[in-house]
Amino acid sequence: MKESRWQQKSLCIALVFSIFIVGCAGQAANPVDRYSPGDEKKSCNALYAELSHIDKEIVLKNQKKKDRDTWNIIWFATGCVVIVPFFFIDSKGSYEVEIDALHARENALKVIFASKDCSPPSENTGTTN
Repeated sequence: MKESRWQQKSLCIALVFSIFIVGCAGQAANPVDRYSPGDEKKSCNALYAELSHIDKEIVLKNQKKKDRDTWNIIWFATGCVVIVPFFFIDSKGSYEVEIDALHARENALKVIFASKDCSPPSENTGTTN
């Protein structure tokens, strides 16, 4: 009977520990604000530069999301054999939240860009052939 009680306590402690670890898996989202004070006062070149930066950030976040998804598949497949890799699965969806926030920011800046009748800067590199 004592051995059975010891096994129950051990199982309970392991379950609580695993729930705690899985709750901590992944990173917290850090989304950008859709609107920043002073956005309307920015010049066309500043708006264009920020839009370009956001495009690059979206590409970077999408790549990181693909890498995370690949690792999650590997951790899941390995976790079917040994339970420990399940603790490394990133299940918070932080990249999706950040990408959605970047798209919202990009759309807000595009509205301001269009309302100021801005056009993209010319691709003049300053060199002649």
